[in-house]
Amino acid sequence: MAASPESEDAPVRALYLCCNRFVLSNAQPFPVQVTWRIQGADEQGDLTLAAAPDGDPGFSEIEVTTRHQGPLELYRGDQLLAVRDNERLACEPTMGPSFSVASSASAGSWSAPFSWPIVAVHLHLLRTGKVLAFGKFGDPYVYDPANGSFKAVPAGANLFCSGHAFLPDGRLFVAGGHISDNHGLPDGHLFNPATLTWSKTADMRQGRWYPSVTELANGSLVTLAGKDENAVQASVPEIWSGGTWRALTGATLTLPYYPRQFLAPNGKVFVAGEVQITRYLNTSGSGSWTTVGNRRYGMRDYGAAVMYLPGKILYVGGGHTTATAETIDLNLAAPTWKWTGSMAYPRRHLNATMLPTGEVLVTSGTRGTSFDEPSLAVHVAEIWSPATGAWRQVASNSVNRSYHSTSLLMPDGRVLHAGSGNATMTNGQPAPDQKNAEYYSPPYLFLGARPSISSAPSSVAYGASFTVGTPNASGITKVSLIALGSVTHAFDMSQRFMWLTYSKTASGLTVKAPTSRNIAPPGYYMLFILTSNGVPSKARIIRLS
Repeated sequence: MAASPESEDAPVRALYLCCNRFVLSNAQPFPVQVTWRIQGADEQGDLTLAAAPDGDPGFSEIEVTTRHQGPLELYRGDQLLAVRDNERLACEPTMGPSFSVASSASAGSWSAPFSWPIVAVHLHLLRTGKVLAFGKFGDPYVYDPANGSFKAVPAGANLFCSGHAFLPDGRLFVAGGHISDNHGLPDGHLFNPATLTWSKTADMRQGRWYPSVTELANGSLVTLAGKDENAVQASVPEIWSGGTWRALTGATLTLPYYPRQFLAPNGKVFVAGEVQITRYLNTSGSGSWTTVGNRRYGMRDYGAAVMYLPGKILYVGGGHTTATAETIDLNLAAPTWKWTGSMAYPRRHLNATMLPTGEVLVTSGTRGTSFDEPSLAVHVAEIWSPATGAWRQVASNSVNRSYHSTSLLMPDGRVLHAGSGNATMTNGQPAPDQKNAEYYSPPYLFLGARPSISSAPSSVAYGASFTVGTPNASGITKVSLIALGSVTHAFDMSQRFMWLTYSKTASGLTVKAPTSRNIAPPGYYMLFILTSNGVPSKARIIRLS
């Protein structure tokens, strides 16, 4: 029997993980008695799936490991709810984990935690260098790293569990928001970093709670997934352009919360997860989907994904709960997922952040196997090298951060790490609200003198050569460009990384801007110059248009 095409919003679900491991979940507000059976084998079990907690997240879950390798059938009484194939995938790559422990001189360091007025569930780096944050409760705030101040910026709506991305002009676009748990607003909001004010734009055709937003090559935005005003999954993608919405009625597809999606080099939107099947969304006309292929690991819910080079994606952690990571190269004619090195620690609700060196920093998350266990938070940060596929352990933070934690690369090269809380834990109790943040200073800030940028244009055109003034030109070996981050729920919806070509002059560098809008959609980016030791300058924020 083939696996059932059960809906992603089915109240009782079965998911395949890897090996002989499955996860059963219940979104009903009451306990559900179920029986699971393995086709072709005398193996079954009876379970009580706990009632969904009263809050976010709206489901309970339990893992089942079977002895046999047949498909799993899930019953409620005599009613067949789902059939899930055992895909016989390895839970780990065949090679052992590839990681090392950094010495104290190269581990970086964490600041002491400092107070915030809210839990920073959503975190955004503005083109001014300031940070916009909002959570489930209270007004949004703008944090000024220059003086440590906070300014309330009321939005007129609860933007918790919205999707967001930056527009080409630097305004933040926010899709959806919070009516109540599992019920989403249809609103569109815009935040202007110059005036620190909000404005309303057109409503979507459906509310969205937990959607993802991606900027396209032409500067328009596509919104996928989320639950509407009636707690029904929004299955039709919508494109916002110039204040109006266009529904992609030919691309109806139900996806889990916050799909990990990226603008690909071919101009399509690549959805890397959380489900195992990965796809392209063609946004032309009424829209359409094509399948790219399956990831190596099964459901990677609340794992983190980043595009670490144009068209190259790292997906790490998530599931119940894995330390593994895998990559895909969308520049190839037939892209396939491949294992890369595993982290030292399994993590769920982790954050993955691109660094100016092209490496990927992973922070926090929980090693627990149920939905959220802050007491099992991982404090050791880890850094992944795209060149080797290996991880190294670096310094440890001091605060338990798991579900609703956020990390954001700052122009000074540090990483702002905040949030965790505003949720219900696995045991039904409120998660501790972390109204604080920490700074991580990566190892490159301890490897020698930093180069400096004395001048750079505020705006550059695609394919143009532009001058970057620096007194350190002779020692510069790399130039990197990173889009401003917009982070929530273990995913940065805006961040992109690329290396730029350059030549040296007597007074600085002549740098070539990206030529393709598919590689670098229009908007604001951080420009870093780096020495041979990998020490970055402080960034200049420039506009690509």
